[in-house]
Amino acid sequence: MTVHGSSIDSAEAKIIRSFARFLSAGALFFGVLLIPSIVAQSRVLAPWWTPLAVTIVFGPLLALWPASFAPDLRWIRRMGALAAGTYLVAGLGWLVALHGSLSPTRDVWLSTFPGLVTMAAALGWRPAPSVLYLVVSACLAEELRHVSREAPTGSLLLDTFNLVMFCSLFVLATITAVETGRTLDRAVVTARRQSAATAAIAATDVERKRFDALIHDRVMSTLLGISRHGNTEHLSEQSGIALHELDRLRTSDAATEDLEIDAAVAMIRTALVDVDGGIPIDVEVRITSLIVPREAVRAIATAAAEALRNSLRHADRPDRAADRLVVVDVDAPGLRVMVADNGRGFDPDRVPPYRLGIGVSIRARMAAVAGCSSEIRSAPERGTQVTLRWAAA
Repeated sequence: MTVHGSSIDSAEAKIIRSFARFLSAGALFFGVLLIPSIVAQSRVLAPWWTPLAVTIVFGPLLALWPASFAPDLRWIRRMGALAAGTYLVAGLGWLVALHGSLSPTRDVWLSTFPGLVTMAAALGWRPAPSVLYLVVSACLAEELRHVSREAPTGSLLLDTFNLVMFCSLFVLATITAVETGRTLDRAVVTARRQSAATAAIAATDVERKRFDALIHDRVMSTLLGISRHGNTEHLSEQSGIALHELDRLRTSDAATEDLEIDAAVAMIRTALVDVDGGIPIDVEVRITSLIVPREAVRAIATAAAEALRNSLRHADRPDRAADRLVVVDVDAPGLRVMVADNGRGFDPDRVPPYRLGIGVSIRARMAAVAGCSSEIRSAPERGTQVTLRWAAA
């Protein structure tokens, strides 16, 4: 994952940066290769023109290399557009500065660049303007060839068509690569939204199961006990608790109400058991008076479930299964849940942005809730530890 400043490159940005460096290296290669031609052809041009043309043609193209390391893509797009403009200026200047002619076998060095310059412009332009510029620059390049030679050979129209067709292979490849990056980025955004919606549905399902458990454990068990044993002191106390719980749900907003710590731990446990009913969960509550925001519990429950799900999918080695452990720790600083295994592990910094399990369901889910944070520690063949925290105010 390439990091520039504080942002992580999108697929489009990575492609544009790679092409910018490739084009800059190509310009340097052409520049060195064309030195003899540039020197020889300067004799049939005004003395002032060749140094100026070399500067304005090669300068923006070579500047693509340092621009590719800038925090954003603005400088790449600016250099690409500048290269397109200065190439046309240099071509028109050639017509003005020309005061002689070249031999029929000598090619105009400036006519080598329409494809390279158009590729640079296509890094920031849409496809239609890029293709239009290719046609214009190719027409100019062939015009320079025909007017600069002592005895022009071939058809100007046919030569221009051949040049456009040849350069279009590279230009269209550039356009396709950039458009593919944009399409991938849009797909990632859509997938992130769907993943976030799925996480929200999962959190709601966890709460529904908790309410189902309340009805079963409190209400139905009380009614069943009364039908079998009649009213006893124990059942009277149990029915009072059930009525209190139901009254609390009736008079409060169950969707946003803060949770006592036992209810919060129960919701987290339910989410984990839904993923793997056999996972050992070590719960240690050192302070029972803690009240946790419901949104924080939802975030931790869904993120912990995703961490356990990832472990079940990826941690096992071919020769042996990984051992897993979940720890729920409650103390004065807040609530902490750790999901750990001793499996294959991975490098968190090399996880692609389109892998949504870690990026959306864990990191983004926790970061979106006040007081919540996540930490992922892992290394190849050293296991993985995902720690989710909610800090009490």
